[in-house]
Amino acid sequence: MGISRLGHRSQNPDGMPRHWETSQSVAADLHRRMHAALDRTRATLADARRCGVPTDHFDLLCGELAGAAQILDDQLVAASRLPLRIRHRTLLDLRYRIVDLERTGDRIGRTALDAAAPVTSGFEEALHRINERLDRHLEARRELRELGS
Repeated sequence: MGISRLGHRSQNPDGMPRHWETSQSVAADLHRRMHAALDRTRATLADARRCGVPTDHFDLLCGELAGAAQILDDQLVAASRLPLRIRHRTLLDLRYRIVDLERTGDRIGRTALDAAAPVTSGFEEALHRINERLDRHLEARRELRELGS
């Protein structure tokens, strides 16, 4: 853990540079973006829990996603120290990985919330039966019209 001249820690407890909290660098922006995605996934899982969905399995998936984010964080820190030309290319590749992480987090959250939705298995069948009867009724009226002409 680095110590600055003023005695303050220069890194967060998670090992990220403290100045990344407000830095406009690409690496810091990607770090914040990735952790915002993790926060959204956790919030969605909390919503699903409030709806009565057991989220243990989804919480484990979210934990694995956080582990993947830590790997990307380590790579972001390393990339931020590279020479400019290599840094740009490396950060671009990491950006694509972070997009994948965001999609996976959204998918975890959506799947958990979908489990809260009521299953309406009989609804489609009931509508199909009603529409079939209406079709038969219309067919019978056509036949009557044809017989009457």
